Amino acid sequence: MTPVLGRTLARERRPIIGWVVGVALISLITVASWPTIAQSSADFEALMTNMPAALTAFFGEGIASFSAAAVVGSRLYGTIGMGLFIGYAVSRGARSIAGEEGDGTLELLVTLPVSRTAVAVDKIIAMMLGLAGLVVLELVILVVAMPLADLDFAIGHVLAASTGLYLLSAVFGGLAFAVGAATGSRGAAVGIAGGLAGGLFLLTGFASLVDWLEPLSAVSPFSAYDGTVVLAEGLGWATPMVFAVVALLLMAAGVVVFDRRDLS
Repeated sequence: MTPVLGRTLARERRPIIGWVVGVALISLITVASWPTIAQSSADFEALMTNMPAALTAFFGEGIASFSAAAVVGSRLYGTIGMGLFIGYAVSRGARSIAGEEGDGTLELLVTLPVSRTAVAVDKIIAMMLGLAGLVVLELVILVVAMPLADLDFAIGHVLAASTGLYLLSAVFGGLAFAVGAATGSRGAAVGIAGGLAGGLFLLTGFASLVDWLEPLSAVSPFSAYDGTVVLAEGLGWATPMVFAVVALLLMAAGVVVFDRRDLS
């Protein structure tokens, strides 16, 4: 392990505790509540019939359907869960370079006997390891709890949903890293990456309500990845591959820009 990677992982030990607790709580509460929801599904579905069609369309199948895939998928791999993972990736991506620069510690890193490229790559590795840890935590909780909560998802579908969410989050984490590396501003990195994630999520939701938005939603990654659908039907290779390529390109752009930027 390189000094930069070791230092970064050591500094992340305390901050990641809160993210671990959040992911664990959401996962446990969602799985534990499923048996109760399943028993009352008829009542819930009757209630949903009075919900405005526009609201149902915006939030998708998860709010209107009470199948296991809809309930668990919409929470762990959509809405709350998706927000947690993307939020972590964006915050860590923004902190990787721009956060160090804002704290005045970046100068110490670049004086080490390693290249700027190596520093940036180690920062990316640390971000991706932290994100992987959170995704694996949610995956393990769900797989272990499935027989206890009478959930019968195919293991392959669960793995696909977790992989898709990991790579989707990496896209926005990569964008935050690239913006932070280019500008040195953590606020700009969080604002641009987080704002784009929120904007594209809203675009995908409103596209089902506004006809002229539907063609635009094709550019949204949230149109390509729906955790509810993936848990029920699985996920092909195309979407994860596109996410992986986009994330790698953004991270590579950040490394190149950081390597060439004047830090004086």
